[in-house]
Amino acid sequence: MAAIVAVLLVLTPFGLYLLWRRVGPGTGEPSSGAVMALLLGVGLMLGGAVWFGLSRSFDRGEAYVPAVLGPDGTVQQGHAGAPPAARPPAGPGR
Repeated sequence: MAAIVAVLLVLTPFGLYLLWRRVGPGTGEPSSGAVMALLLGVGLMLGGAVWFGLSRSFDRGEAYVPAVLGPDGTVQQGHAGAPPAARPPAGPGR
């Protein structure tokens, strides 16, 4: 199901372009309303991406602690935590 959704998301812009070329105005140039809608959509997309990135980021000095399998077999989610203590590099014979 996810593969079908991914393929549809890739093909949708091409289909919309072909539809626009088929039923659009004869000049082949988009109207000012279509250009403004496109610019508004791109601006909203970029603003949403910046907002999401800033709202999900870790604080300075925090490190990602990956998910682990608990003793009872449940998965404990990854989270932000204190950076791990520095370990000496592994060498031969260790």
